[in-house]
Amino acid sequence: MRDEEYRAMFDLEERLWWYRGMRSITASLLGQDVLESARLLDVGCGTGYSLVWLRDQYNLSRVYGVDLSELAAEFWRARNLDTVAISAVDKLPFGEGEFDLVTCFDVIYQLDDERASEAVSEMNRVLKSGGLLFIREPAYQWMRGGHDVAVGTYRRYTLGELRRLLQARGFMAKRYTYANTLLFAAALFHRVLSRITGSTESDVKPAATWLNTLLETFLKLEARVLKRISFPFGLSLMVVAQKKSLPKADASSLLYNQEAPARSTN
Repeated sequence: MRDEEYRAMFDLEERLWWYRGMRSITASLLGQDVLESARLLDVGCGTGYSLVWLRDQYNLSRVYGVDLSELAAEFWRARNLDTVAISAVDKLPFGEGEFDLVTCFDVIYQLDDERASEAVSEMNRVLKSGGLLFIREPAYQWMRGGHDVAVGTYRRYTLGELRRLLQARGFMAKRYTYANTLLFAAALFHRVLSRITGSTESDVKPAATWLNTLLETFLKLEARVLKRISFPFGLSLMVVAQKKSLPKADASSLLYNQEAPARSTN
C-alpha cells in the first residue's frame, strides 16, 4: 500500500463515513461474543485506529497489533500504542494459542494466493482452540477500480472463496455476509467510471459534511439489519469464524502464555 494511503487513513479514520459505518457493522456482527478478558490481535492494523476502537468498544485491556509498514509505526506512536510490532502477516511473531480473538480488516486481498493462505494459517495458529476470527475483505474481482490500484489489491474475493480459504486452514464459519449493500449500485458506477478514465485515485478522501452523514446513515442502517439477516451481495465480505476445537487430549497439551506477547515498537 502506498505511504500516502496510511497518511490519509490516519487523517480520516475517525470521521469518514466508510470507516465509521464499517465499525458499526463490525460491532453488530461480533455482538456480545467479545469478553472483557479477551486477548486481541489485529492483523494488518494499519495506523492503529481499529485497535484503539476495539479496545474501547469492548473494554479490553490486552490488545496487540502487527503491520508491515514502518510508516505505520509512526502513527502507532502518535496514538500511544506500544503493544504493536512491525511484522509480515504471514509470519506472525507470536506463539501458538495466545489470543482469544483475531481481527483482520481488508488485508489478505493485497496478498497472492499462497501468502493469503499462509496468513490465514498463521491467524489460526495464534488463536486459542475455539477462538474467534473476524475478517473483512473487498468483494468481487470484477469490481476492481482505481482505488484497487492505489491500495495494491491482488484479488477481491467472493464469499464462497473466502469461506473455502478459511475452512482449508482450520476455521469453521459462524456468521458470514456481504455488506455495503445499499450503496452497491453507486459503488459499481464509480468503479466502472474509474476503469474507463484510467484513474488510480484512492477512495479514501474527505466528503462534504452532508454527504458524509448521509452515507454513514446507510451503513448504520445496514448494521441494524445485519443483526437479523445476511445480505446476498455487497461491496465487502464479513466473516466471523471459529478455530476448530481440539479433542480434549490435544487441547490440554496447549501452553497458554499469560505474558504480553507483542513487541513494543518503542
